[in-house]
Amino acid sequence: MKNIIVRKFFLLALVSFCFFNLNATHNRAGEITFVQLSDLSYEITLTTFTYTLSLADRPTLDIEWGDNTTSTATRKTKLTLPNFYQRNVYVIIHTYPGPGAYRIVVQDPNRNAGVKNIPNSVNVVFSISTTLIVNPAMGRNNTPVLLNPPYDKAAFGYIFIHNPSAYDSDGDSLSYKLTVCTREDGKPIENYTLPPATHSIRVDSISGDLIWDTPADTGKFNVAMEIQEWRNGKKIGVVVRDMQIEVFNTNNKPPVNSPLKDYCVEVGQPVDFLFSATDVNKDSLSLKATSGVFKLTPCPATFTKVASVLGFA
Repeated sequence: MKNIIVRKFFLLALVSFCFFNLNATHNRAGEITFVQLSDLSYEITLTTFTYTLSLADRPTLDIEWGDNTTSTATRKTKLTLPNFYQRNVYVIIHTYPGPGAYRIVVQDPNRNAGVKNIPNSVNVVFSISTTLIVNPAMGRNNTPVLLNPPYDKAAFGYIFIHNPSAYDSDGDSLSYKLTVCTREDGKPIENYTLPPATHSIRVDSISGDLIWDTPADTGKFNVAMEIQEWRNGKKIGVVVRDMQIEVFNTNNKPPVNSPLKDYCVEVGQPVDFLFSATDVNKDSLSLKATSGVFKLTPCPATFTKVASVLGFA
């Protein structure tokens, strides 16, 4: 009789453990941005990307404002994306007590399983942060918006490049750098390492290109990038993007893009150029463009999206 009770307890514990893992293994990427509404009030947008095969789902998430208060943000939208990604967008307004530097942190258990450069990732809390500076003397400030989403696939042995396509509506200068992925309370993950590279992995501080030259292993890897805002030579904010890159073994070769030239024109004159791409495997190509110029009203630019080898801008 004792053996039966022990077996039942073991089975219950095993089921509970599996259920916990299914519910806890889902966070893949994310970032926090904001729009300033008044001297002390801000509308914060939290965007997370989660693993759709997990049973975990978060209709709400807590946001720590950096002023010793916490609020619960409600999800406004969710969108299913390819490769088992789901995009979740949460929006909430917060008013700060006064001027100061505040670090906004969101943490959620846990990261998805099998991330090779995060030891035991399934049991590591996912967290992201943004630094907000309340200073009426420097004027209003909105974070840059990251127009390219953080879900990407890489090919083993081929160079990989991701650009967040950051657009700052205030016209502030932006710089970029790699940083460490974080765990609970926004602390660096212990024993975190950069993904293995045949040559190097780095971020171009000016263009924002994350350049992985070249992936030396297959599997899932997470990296974090700081997008820093500068105004009049002073840093006025930092947005951290944590993203997952999945590397596959493949015989497919990436397409080759034509070079993008620098153009110098007079104010008021149009810029019109042709962009092309070719694929040695003869696969069909779909070209699209992202830019802050498309966010302007009225929008002065157009891009002809095509599913062929030619695109027009």
